[in-house]
Amino acid sequence: MSTDLSGPLAGHRIIDFTRLIAGPCAGDLLAAMGADVIKVEDVTGDPMRNARSRRVARGLTAPSFAAYNVHKRSVALDLKDPAGHAAALRLCDGADAVLSSFRPGVLERLGLGADVLRARNPRLVVARLSAFGESGPDRDRGGVDIVMQAESGLMAVTGEADGPPVKTGVPIIDAASGYVLALGVVSALLGRERGGHLREVTVSMLDVAVHLQAQPLAEYLDSRQEPERVGNQAPYAAPADVFPAADGALVLSAHLPQHWTRLCELLDRREWIDDPRFHDVGARVANREALSAALAEVLRTRPVGYWLDLFAAAGLTAGRIRTYREVVGDGTSAFVVDARDVDSSPIQVVRPPLRFPGWADDLLPRQIPRTGEHTGEVLGHTTKEAVA
Repeated sequence: MSTDLSGPLAGHRIIDFTRLIAGPCAGDLLAAMGADVIKVEDVTGDPMRNARSRRVARGLTAPSFAAYNVHKRSVALDLKDPAGHAAALRLCDGADAVLSSFRPGVLERLGLGADVLRARNPRLVVARLSAFGESGPDRDRGGVDIVMQAESGLMAVTGEADGPPVKTGVPIIDAASGYVLALGVVSALLGRERGGHLREVTVSMLDVAVHLQAQPLAEYLDSRQEPERVGNQAPYAAPADVFPAADGALVLSAHLPQHWTRLCELLDRREWIDDPRFHDVGARVANREALSAALAEVLRTRPVGYWLDLFAAAGLTAGRIRTYREVVGDGTSAFVVDARDVDSSPIQVVRPPLRFPGWADDLLPRQIPRTGEHTGEVLGHTTKEAVA
């Protein structure tokens, strides 16, 4: 197989006006596919650069910033200043796409609305991310991950039955919104190449959060019954839960009829197959406490590794509950790549998940840019001249 050094989005320039997590995630994915992503920051920099960490205390960059910005160049501009505004327009004149995560109307007030930008560059794709969408009574509200989890109903169905609503352990709506925004940009670019005329992309974090729950919401729309919080269990399937083993815990999902029968046979509990409490998925859901207790009694007799090997050989789905240390190990995991901080000291980040066999993505530069480091390189003059 020949090796392609350019990447599928090579030759495309993206101007990234976003900050914090969701928008930068989109820009990072596009950069990881070979696009030239230019991060436009305020002269004070993206606030995420200084998120609390041991590295910031040593005068370096926060890992939270590095996570989604190691593949980009940085230009620093004061968008409210005439010179900075003019520089931003020139950047967009030569771009293929613009990313924004300002609240609706902010780009327009800055003189950088889609109409202005596309009048100067008709081929430009303008992609906007907001919390609650471009219209409606909540359009001017800001939103962060936990707010979107709350407003979308996700927290209401997360947690233990006798406990309060709980958010997920990571900012999943932020990241998912970035993925959807990147998908929208790639789709618009593809459409442009095929002669299409759709040049604007709008993504609402609330839309993303709701669509992530499309399957359980479809169940609700059919039954009109509010789902109960069931902890680690699956609301409509059993067994699907966390179970104890001799040396830890594992997750097991064997709710399909053929998987349930196979599990009973593997555990030498064939009598469960015809047990009226467990004979079909509806009965198992109704009697999930008895089912979980019966399974736990068997599974705690052997270590996790034993069960995983046994289940894998039989085609059952199960997994080990791993810590971050176990996932990334000593930093040599396939999930991790090496990068450089602003002072060229080493830092590690998670590798983007897209794989294109034949493309040497390991050759991508992974360097955290200083705020405005590439202003002169990109605009042809110094940062001071650009923002004065």
